[in-house]
Amino acid sequence: MNCSTEPANCLNEFLGDEFTQSTIREVIVPGGAALGETAKVGFEISALEFDGQGLLVVDLQNKRWRLPTQDVSITKSLFDFVQRSTQLRSGAVVDIDGEGRVRISSSIRDTDVGYEIMQADTQPFKFVRNLNVSKSVVIDTFVSWKTLSSADLSFSAEYEVRFLSADNMRIAQTKAALDYAYDSIEQASRYTQAWGSDAGRLNESLDTAGLGNSLNKVAEYSGWVALLRTIKETDINFLKGRYQFMKIDSSGRSTPAGY
Repeated sequence: MNCSTEPANCLNEFLGDEFTQSTIREVIVPGGAALGETAKVGFEISALEFDGQGLLVVDLQNKRWRLPTQDVSITKSLFDFVQRSTQLRSGAVVDIDGEGRVRISSSIRDTDVGYEIMQADTQPFKFVRNLNVSKSVVIDTFVSWKTLSSADLSFSAEYEVRFLSADNMRIAQTKAALDYAYDSIEQASRYTQAWGSDAGRLNESLDTAGLGNSLNKVAEYSGWVALLRTIKETDINFLKGRYQFMKIDSSGRSTPAGY
């Protein structure tokens, strides 16, 4: 298997949560990162526009709201990922197996987004070493966008770092999970809680802040992906500037076959 292979399809709800366990037979211990949420938005969006510098959303009163400043090649990569993930009905972004082989969504292969998420996928086991598990996965769980000023938007995102192993039916089971909240203004993650059957085995000196910091880019991208998925799924009009936006070259750092 090489980097031209898509990561296995994964929907976050298949993994269960703090109160329910996985029940889908096909979830065979996924790993990596999966961004599958849609965003809650504080107003109704009527259109999406591109003005040559960035994306803007338009409300029902025809007021334009600017999204946080971001390199347009990054925005285009995230836009492409949403188109692809919607088509596949999967939030899977990247997975690195036990032998270091990389599987990544074709939509972000050889982009800076793909490279940064791939690197983030290597971080959880650098901080959590004493669990008898085979995989880690970072998933988004909630995203909310709101007005920041008279013309700007910001968002908050919640995500989990899951540590997984397979039960005797080969279904993924969360042994421990660390929950975080990310704020786009502060560009920082805040640890909130841990749960799971083996959560008590987490080292008391675990650097939860360091783990969150290593995943800030994934959290940032999760906010954008959730908003763009909401726009995609609600069939919001995107005509103004679309042709120019679609021509943006999103290529960046090459995705290796192995890590």
